[in-house]
Amino acid sequence: MEQAFCNARVVTRDEDFIGSVLVRDGLIAAVDRGPGGVGEDFDGDVLMPGVIDIHTDNLERHYFPRPNIGWNPVSAAVTHDAACVSVGVTTVFDSMSVGSFFEATARAQDNLARLVEGLHTARESGMLKAGHHIHWRCETTSDELAERLAPLVEHPMTAMLSMMDHTPGQRQYRNIEAHLRGWRERGMSEDDVAARLEEIRGRQARNATANARLVAGFAKARNLALASHDDEDVEHIDEAADLGATIAEFPVTREAAERAHARGMTVVMGGPNLIRGGSYSGNVPASELIEMGLLDAFASDYVPRSLIECAFTLAAAPFGWSLSRAVASVTDTVAAAVGLGDRGVVAEGRRADLVRVRRIRDLPVVRGVWAGGARVG
Repeated sequence: MEQAFCNARVVTRDEDFIGSVLVRDGLIAAVDRGPGGVGEDFDGDVLMPGVIDIHTDNLERHYFPRPNIGWNPVSAAVTHDAACVSVGVTTVFDSMSVGSFFEATARAQDNLARLVEGLHTARESGMLKAGHHIHWRCETTSDELAERLAPLVEHPMTAMLSMMDHTPGQRQYRNIEAHLRGWRERGMSEDDVAARLEEIRGRQARNATANARLVAGFAKARNLALASHDDEDVEHIDEAADLGATIAEFPVTREAAERAHARGMTVVMGGPNLIRGGSYSGNVPASELIEMGLLDAFASDYVPRSLIECAFTLAAAPFGWSLSRAVASVTDTVAAAVGLGDRGVVAEGRRADLVRVRRIRDLPVVRGVWAGGARVG
């Protein structure tokens, strides 16, 4: 099968230019400069690689569209997939939280099993348009992590692991008073708050170190990408890097991001942090890391649409990145970080995951999506 695109603003690894792209049997067969040619006329629209998202919780909201209202998990996976493709995401790492303490949500053990089975069923039945993988987010403070994680990492969709510690008073929840205020606002008494905090800190003391080593061991044995999560200081980064982590997800301070770069890690920030103008938790803004040359890539976290907006935001004032460099922050750089060497670049021999984009009223609007050369959006 062969198809061609012409008069496109082609974004390659190093530059962008008006040109054409030929796709044959799902791969990019040729990239040429110059206007004219045959095929679908892009009329100057951007032709860029499909977006790669290595951390999204978006599936959960389609499984629980309202609190305590569960949805068919296969249907939820199909809806989630369509939402991702519609904003140019052609490779999705669905982030599943293992060992978190939210038993009334999609992260409860039974719901997690349903989500994974629904996602896998949808993929194997040919219902999904994007390529889906699983990113297991491992809560290292959990008493049950070892028992729960061992069978999960054997799942055929597993592609990435990350190490998390959501103990209040550090990392994402450095402002402990703000965090505890939320507990009080949900009706907890002072005695209940104190007891819960003591319980969580006890789990951290019992488990965090050993469980981090456990997760790292699984990643090494199975050659999976390994990330740290919400690092706060140099010590956090060094501990993760020493265990083999090569990705620093959402560092919460400039110091952590600086150390991650010094240790050769890929620094990934959440797309909503940039698009909203800062972290909702009061942590370091993505814009500050960009200005300091410390940001490499983005993940959507909870808004898949944020990634295409991040790329075009970086390519405009005040950042002024080249379009190639900006697009790489959600494509090529991400692909390299997780070992997907077959995609993420518009170049001969690469997988034809492609997106057509036009900027309208300062927003990038996706006008076409191809996955493996097949039109999916």
